Order: sequence, then C-alpha cells, then structure tokens
Amino acid sequence: MISKNYAIFTTGGASFEQMCGSLLYQMKEKDNILKIVFFGLSKSNEEFISHLRILRNCVDASFPGKLLPICYVSQCPLVGALNAEVLHISSVKDLTITYGENYLILENESGRELITGGLLPPDITTTISIQSDAVFSLMEEILVKENFPLNSIVRQWNYIEKITRFDGHHQHYQDFNDSRSRFYSKSDWSHGYPAATGIGTHLGGVMVEFVALSGNETINMALDNPLQISAHRYSQKVLLGETDKSTPKLASPKFERARIIGSPLRQTVYISGTAAIRGEASCLAGDVVEQTRITMENIDHLTSPDNYPFPIGTRTYKLLRVYLKDDSLIEDVSRYLSVNYPEPDKIYICADVCRDELLLEIEGVAEVVTISEGI
Repeated sequence: MISKNYAIFTTGGASFEQMCGSLLYQMKEKDNILKIVFFGLSKSNEEFISHLRILRNCVDASFPGKLLPICYVSQCPLVGALNAEVLHISSVKDLTITYGENYLILENESGRELITGGLLPPDITTTISIQSDAVFSLMEEILVKENFPLNSIVRQWNYIEKITRFDGHHQHYQDFNDSRSRFYSKSDWSHGYPAATGIGTHLGGVMVEFVALSGNETINMALDNPLQISAHRYSQKVLLGETDKSTPKLASPKFERARIIGSPLRQTVYISGTAAIRGEASCLAGDVVEQTRITMENIDHLTSPDNYPFPIGTRTYKLLRVYLKDDSLIEDVSRYLSVNYPEPDKIYICADVCRDELLLEIEGVAEVVTISEGI
C-alpha cells in the first residue's frame, strides 16, 4: 500500500461554481492528487445532483487527462461554506495509475489498490433498502470488473440520508445494515471486516465509497478495541427497527473498529467512525467535551502499546474527520482537539450520528512506525 497524505481546503460563501473554482485553485499547490471529497449543502436532491455535475465538470477541467474520483457529501461544513478533503501522494515513481468511472487503481510491485469516489444508486428518491442494494450491486460490478475479491475491501464510508429516521417501522441505518449484511454474505470475512463509517447526510440518498487491496501487503488485519464490543457483535437490544419476512433478524453493522495495512516497518491504520460508546452502550454524558474525551480515548487505545499487535516506535494521526450533531458544538470540540491533538489536519462537519444520544463521531487515519526487531 502506498503511503498517502491528506489536506483540507475551505472557501467562503459564493455561487457554487465560484466556490468550486476557489477550492480547485487552492489545490494547485498539491502534487499527485488522487481523490477529492467535497462537503457542502444543497436545498434539494435535485440541486444535489446538479451540484455534483458541476463538481465533476470543474474537476475534469482542472485536471485534464485524468478522471479523479470525487465524492460530494451533503453535510454542512462548520468552517467555510464548501470544504474539500484531498488525498494525495508525494511521488508517482514506479507507480501505474489507471482511471475508471469515478475510481482509480494504483499498481506497483507490491500489488494493486482500488480507490473509489462516491457511488450512488440510479435513483436517490427510492427507499433506503432499494438504494442500498443498488449501491452494493455497483460495488460488486467494479470489484468483479477489476478482478478484486469482494473481501478485499479494507475501508468503507457509508453516507445515509437522515440516518436515524424511520420509514414506518424501518430505521434508515438498520435498513442499510441489513443490505450490507446480505452483500457481505457472498464472501468469507474470516480475516475481519473493513474499517467503516456510517454517518447521516441531509440529502443525497445512499452513497458509498471504498478502498480495496489486492497484493502482497505483509500486514492486512483487523484491529479490535477491548473498550468496545465489536460492532458486528452488537446484540439485538441496541439495534433499532422491526423485522419482517425478508429480514427475520436485524443485522449488526459489519465493520471493525480499525484496520491495519502495510509493511512490518510502517503501517496505515484506518480508524472507523468512533463515538462515546463503551461495550455496546452509549456514554450518556450530555457534555460534548466529555463525549469528545471518551471518543478520543477509544481511538487512542486502538494504537496504544497495550493494544497494538506490534511494538510501536511512533504513532502519528494524519487526519481526523469530526462529525458534530449541532453547529453550536464546534467551539468546545475544536478547542479540546486543538489543545490535546494539535498535529493532525482536521475537518469539522455537521452531520447526524447513528444514535440519537451521541453528539459527535470521529474517524481518522494514523501512521504507525514499528520497532523492526520486534516484528
């Protein structure tokens, strides 16, 4: 797996085309951009699709000869009016890049890596269950076409419109989890599920982006957290919604707390969306700073010497993406993270978290350098 870098760009309010232009102009300083995730608000799903087309056209014009994967997430940035999270690499030497339809493949002597943009169903106005099945079918088509096994997915982002809403007796997030479980049942996941985030959006239906690996990585393994029950082992009492004939039992969220990818000397740790949950129960502190502290304590423990499977030389957080339930929370949360975690790039987004009582969720990417003689 090639080592990646991240950069965050913001712009103030203007026409959507002007905001796109401003962000893309700022990106000129970054070499070898692989993918761009945009965060912004639209007034309707029709406008969301229109904005997505504008983004696609602007990115194509700014990067001629490339088809960079992009994702447009309908979440309100808490700094600026339109944000961009950019994935880039320092060098493309000895690396082949092949572009598909909103995805690319990186290939070198160590193997192949598939990185997608945001994958949408044909119709984002149908039920969450229908949309989810359609998106997973599209994922399968890409994986089969590019000769990646289904269980080669190592990181997945799941964006679900109004994630905690119920349609009748069916919760949006639970319907998505049921669909994901059906899709994953087609493969063997004995080596662990992907790291993942399931987060709410204002609009945009169901959208998924993912990373898959097929190659010779020395290390590709799930990382559990003893402070939290694995999400895929959650009991029925914390899952919401009613069963029916097609789904006699509610499916648990199929993801790991984190996933380690890399070589014996250096690994990337994909940290799943993490909240103030211990065991499988939410910590009901109404204080957002306390929830932030508990959340980061969960994240820190993943790569602590007591939990990490290899002897750690250094651990560096390269990115923290912070989802806040209300825009009024940013001042306290950003102050806490700035003081206690000043190094990583951070992006602050207003989004609905998968449990009503939770005020925030944080995901991230860490880089770990290990002590070679211990491997």
